[in-house]
Amino acid sequence: YEIRPRDWSSDVCSSDLDQARDLIRRAIFEGEIQPEERITIERIAADFGISRTPVREALKALETDGIVRIHPHRGAVVQRFEAKELYDRYTVRALLEGFAAELACRNDAAAVARDLEANCAQLAKAMAGVRDRDLDAVRGLVELNSQFHDRILAASGSPTVSRLLETLRMPVAYRLYTWRDAGRRKVSLEFHRRIARAFRAGRPADVRRQVEAHLLEARDFLVAGR
Repeated sequence: YEIRPRDWSSDVCSSDLDQARDLIRRAIFEGEIQPEERITIERIAADFGISRTPVREALKALETDGIVRIHPHRGAVVQRFEAKELYDRYTVRALLEGFAAELACRNDAAAVARDLEANCAQLAKAMAGVRDRDLDAVRGLVELNSQFHDRILAASGSPTVSRLLETLRMPVAYRLYTWRDAGRRKVSLEFHRRIARAFRAGRPADVRRQVEAHLLEARDFLVAGR
């Protein structure tokens, strides 16, 4: 079969689409569907007892999330990055985002510190009730994490760094994988708090070091899990 690009939101009931997307996403993150495994509409529809149309459109939505890749005439496969690519992407991102954080601290340390501290408080509260298999709750943590990093990037005032970092943005799949692990969540929150404290103290060089260390630690976790 072939999955043709089109406007999937116009002809599929949102509840059917959401159900199909959640079922496929959960199967991927719980290991029932492996990285690089081919996914067919017929198999998913039969396995989960749902019609083929929402399955087809759910795969399109999951491609947007970076969880699957769709190949014309071949169907979809679960997205996977090679270890070297993960290593390189995170290493470069650490350097760029560390530089952006230093700029942000020089530009407006107090305002950024206030916002980052508020984000840390929100994240800690949200983490308290999250179960590892609750992907919707984990997605909320991923969003708070994105807001933390985006706030720093915005304060850097550098369109060049923003453009470069956009090319290194990881698919949602990898961010969900990282934030599903309770131990990793605690490590990330602690790094966020250190970064916020460095902003509060107005120490640009320390801010840069903390951001780089945070991203390099995440890199090593992802590469080790390959």
